[in-house]
Amino acid sequence: MITSVTGPAGEPARAADIHVWGWRAGGTPATEDLLLLDDAELRRVRRFHHPRDAAALARTRAGTRRALGGLLGVPATDVTLGNRPCSGCPSRQHGPPLLLEPVVPQPPEIGMARTDGYGMLAVCAGIPVGIDVEALRSVDVEGLADVVLTERERAHVLGVPDGPVRAQRHFQCWTRKEAVVKAAGTGLLRAELTRLEVYPEDPGPVRVELPSQDGKSAWWLVRDVPLSGPWTAALAHRETPLRPGRLVLHAES
Repeated sequence: MITSVTGPAGEPARAADIHVWGWRAGGTPATEDLLLLDDAELRRVRRFHHPRDAAALARTRAGTRRALGGLLGVPATDVTLGNRPCSGCPSRQHGPPLLLEPVVPQPPEIGMARTDGYGMLAVCAGIPVGIDVEALRSVDVEGLADVVLTERERAHVLGVPDGPVRAQRHFQCWTRKEAVVKAAGTGLLRAELTRLEVYPEDPGPVRVELPSQDGKSAWWLVRDVPLSGPWTAALAHRETPLRPGRLVLHAES
């Protein structure tokens, strides 16, 4: 079903294409989004102290159902989401997202992300994919550098004075790294971020090696996702011998 989608130029999408949706979230959860959530998601929404966080979660989960429903030719209400087992434990509460229903012969790989005011979905046929988005904001970049960045990345990020440009460089590194670990299913807690080189000086796509504790490594292709607004985002997918597909962006401006 994914191959029937058309890209921005009106050309038929290829199976290797990666489709990315982006949605702005309001200050409070929208009723039309809440109606598409299951009971567990509604409980998560209600646990948030800040309505904007609740709105971002509701928009992302509801938007994912609408997008997958459109790809698969079913109503959004027929789309059921779950999680793969976490790579660090058998729990399905926090593993990578998974399409449970409708049951299709080759279910698409999906990745989801949200931040203040924005939610995102990435979909690809047969290739693990991860996505991350962050709202640009003031953070203690220098204080985080030793636990997040490689030596090369520290030189790139800290090479400019403290301010918005430095923060943007930090979040570019962060979203690239988190997109990789999400795609790999390892999670941030088990990732050695100071060994994960994402080459922020390169506009991409960049080829990134994810080291593992058993000495085996996997290679990922990472690219920044252009967004209009105060956010930065990155997409990662497993490297394959096939020619990389296009990034087909369906983002609200």
